[in-house]
Amino acid sequence: MNHYPHHIGDFDKATRHLTRIERSIYRDMIEVYYDTETQLTKDIPSLCRLVLARTDEELTAVQQMLNEFFNETPTGWYHSRCELELEKYRANA
Repeated sequence: MNHYPHHIGDFDKATRHLTRIERSIYRDMIEVYYDTETQLTKDIPSLCRLVLARTDEELTAVQQMLNEFFNETPTGWYHSRCELELEKYRANA
């Protein structure tokens, strides 16, 4: 998926309580999700590498964003809004 709708108000409302680093990590995670068109990997070190999380603060933010915005499944980390947009994309492709 090369393009996805970014609803500024929805994103702001959902993330206003986060730090700048957390918001950045979350946005990177969403972009990886759309780019790969699949759930995020359960391999946390690999996921951290994909979203450029290197410092302790960034590594912690990855886990916090997974816990807050994603649901762990047997195959990966699921995000309901991303899946909704991917379904729409696939229906139009």
